[in-house]
Order: sequence, then C-alpha cells, then structure tokens
Amino acid sequence: MSYTLAAASDVESVMDEDYGAMWFLRDALATEDLGVTILELEPRARGKEHDHAHDGQEEVYVCVRGVVDVDFDGGADADGGETVRLAENEAVRVSAGQTRQLQNRGEERAKLVLVGTTPAA
Repeated sequence: MSYTLAAASDVESVMDEDYGAMWFLRDALATEDLGVTILELEPRARGKEHDHAHDGQEEVYVCVRGVVDVDFDGGADADGGETVRLAENEAVRVSAGQTRQLQNRGEERAKLVLVGTTPAA
C-alpha cells in the first residue's frame, strides 16, 4: 500500500492570522502534479486576486464551512465581472487564465479545500 498522510498542523500557515490561515499541503503529501491547500478566511477577509495563466494551473474550490464569494474579473461590481457564491458542499472549477479572488463577506469563518493541477506535458 502506498500513501502519504498530512494535516494542516504539519505545515506553517502562509497567511496573516488576522485574515485566516492557509496551508499548502503539496510538499507534505509529496504530490507531483496535484496541489492541495486548506484555506480559512475570517469574516470580511479576502485572498489575493490572481490567475494562473503563467503556469496553466486549473483549480477547484470546495467550500466545506460557511459561505465564500469567488469574484471573477473584479466581481459583480466591475464591468464584465461576475461573482459566484459558494455555500457548504459546493464547488467551482476555475480555468488557468481566469482572474479570481476569494472573499468572505459572511459573518463566520469560512473554510475551503483548494485543489490545483497543471496540464500534462
């Protein structure tokens, strides 16, 4: 049997605790092509606006606690932008070139599992 077990407590959070916590588990799990991250966002906290056009990484965000908004191209208030609200047990797939930003506009700490992979060479 071949497997690797890892927990968020095995790695340091890369996020300022005032905003929540973010644990990258790729190295702890020794994955080659798959990234797994656990993200917790405090109320009114947001992640970094970004895309993965440079590396081709496709991502899936799964909300496991609370509610979180995913703003695409600046969100619903931006010209041409859109916001998708994820509730518990909902997921969204995001293509590599899509600009996105996670925001917790709710009143409780939200928790997500983020999974990313790059296309095979």
